[in-house]
Amino acid sequence: MINPKVKVAVVGKGAIGSLIAYSCQQQKLDFQLLLKNNNTITLDVEKIDGEKIRVYPSSSDINDAADFDIVVFPIKAYQVLGALQQLSQSVRPKHTLVLLHNGMGTIEQVKALYPNNPIVAATTSYGAFKPTDTNVKETGLGKTHLGWVSKCRNNAILIESTISKLLPPSTWHQDIQLALWKKLAINSVINPLTAINNITNGELVNIKFHKLIHTICSEVSQVMTSVGYPTNSDTLQQSVLRVIEATANNYSSMHQDITFKRQSEIEFINGYVIKKGRELNIPVPENQLLFNKIKELEKI
Repeated sequence: MINPKVKVAVVGKGAIGSLIAYSCQQQKLDFQLLLKNNNTITLDVEKIDGEKIRVYPSSSDINDAADFDIVVFPIKAYQVLGALQQLSQSVRPKHTLVLLHNGMGTIEQVKALYPNNPIVAATTSYGAFKPTDTNVKETGLGKTHLGWVSKCRNNAILIESTISKLLPPSTWHQDIQLALWKKLAINSVINPLTAINNITNGELVNIKFHKLIHTICSEVSQVMTSVGYPTNSDTLQQSVLRVIEATANNYSSMHQDITFKRQSEIEFINGYVIKKGRELNIPVPENQLLFNKIKELEKI
């Protein structure tokens, strides 16, 4: 018996969404982009090795989406609820929702709105940016971590297999929350510090940042430990330094947001640490300072 083709929908045509579109085309998946309009588009993707590929995605209006089985949200955390609202006429309980963004906090929001839907949470270390609306440059090869928040009752293996192909290599976790917390810890250091100081990731190796990085990691480790993921500041700091080294020439997403006067994801990164710290009565003053500084920069 031939397996039915799983239909994939990707919200938007951002940098990571465009890489997913490239991956779908390469692997001959049935996919579409969900856009604010359904104009025919092409995407020019430049791989990290210099290879250039043109992607020809089909598209449909997000307010009137064509049929799909899986919908992926490779967008900003603060955009997820708005995108779901636009999709409200199309989403059915059978549809698998894949949340793929920096930060934490949307899982709770989406589960409240769609308690009967299968939901996958994901995080990736792929890097990409868009110099123009239709050009995408891959800046870093990565790995993708995935896990069910609410598992689907039917075709779970087929759905997992399809999602695994989007940004390979992919690893599935019994408890995706740990992977999300580890990524959050890294982002809570690199994103605000590079944005505030207007520097590349690699410049954070400067000794003047060492104490500050340790303090941020200490606060995050206390919160992580209290929510059931025991760790310590030294472990988190080593993870942060590895990422700084591996992405030394990159500008963080928050740096780019502040530079180009866009809203940042600070509410879902350091803001999430602050929220959990408040709930657990754990002071996180350094995270609060970073949060306040980014909020000030957003107003400029």
